Amino acid sequence: MMASLSPSMKRSSKVLKGHHVLFWLMGFFGLMFVVNGVFLWAALTSFPGEDVHHSYLQGIHFNDRLSAQEYQEKMGWRGEIGLLANDDGDVLVCRILGADGSALPAGPVTAEIRRAATQNSDIILILEPVGAGEYRAALPVLSEGAWHVAVTTDINDGEGSAPFRAMKSIMVQ
Repeated sequence: MMASLSPSMKRSSKVLKGHHVLFWLMGFFGLMFVVNGVFLWAALTSFPGEDVHHSYLQGIHFNDRLSAQEYQEKMGWRGEIGLLANDDGDVLVCRILGADGSALPAGPVTAEIRRAATQNSDIILILEPVGAGEYRAALPVLSEGAWHVAVTTDINDGEGSAPFRAMKSIMVQ
């Protein structure tokens, strides 16, 4: 009989076979799908994705908006936006003024009040003229926090009508 030069090796009862590898891979990728599904659900339920309506169309007309803003700055038009507290509730006030501080002839004035963090509380108001370029609208009760106000109208500049936009961030306490 011949002597063996290598030590005797016992075969382990735990041998890695093909079906073991298959189950490990299926378990790993199955866990990844479950975790991704949880993250996808959390993302979709916490933020709807699109903050403004028709963002594609707004992107197409962005240059028009920039040229209107440039014209507004060239003409010296400005808007003053604020809140007045009354016993009946808060009132949104907007003054639309020319370069010399005089009232500008404006068409219907609308204000969009948006919550900084979500679109669930967006409010659109039509402001009523009270004279001297001032427009007002009663506000519903706003929750505390940061709000963005965008006032839009058309100004009759003698040659036709030009879009006007004024924006302001307000803090409700």
